[in-house]
Amino acid sequence: MLAELIDRLATRHECHLRTTLAEALERAVEEVDGPLRRGGAAVAIDRPAVAEAAPLLLQVAARLRDPLPMPVEALRLVRTLAGDGAGPLYARSAHRSEYPPGTLSRYARQILALSDHRVPAPRGDRLVRG
Repeated sequence: MLAELIDRLATRHECHLRTTLAEALERAVEEVDGPLRRGGAAVAIDRPAVAEAAPLLLQVAARLRDPLPMPVEALRLVRTLAGDGAGPLYARSAHRSEYPPGTLSRYARQILALSDHRVPAPRGDRLVRG
């Protein structure tokens, strides 16, 4: 009985986490065309990187909403991507990115490749700050 309760709570937590992460990615894509907001505590998205990776980010969001299980490594990458304010989804400066072009797309492709064997994994791409 306790094991069933723990399983239900873990499933509910994962579902909530996946929904929250999907919403964060969708919101980032929506913000690309929105007005620039100055000030505040939130870290701004890297608009050029998000615009370039938008179709892949929306695929990741759709995969997060899919009821099929998601590999732990893929979920970890999404959490890092959405939660790390110094990561390739966000820009510390409105004028330049700290990451080489295509880094955010490589992250998204890697997440999709880990989540679905039909998406080819990038070869030789490094997912680190350039």
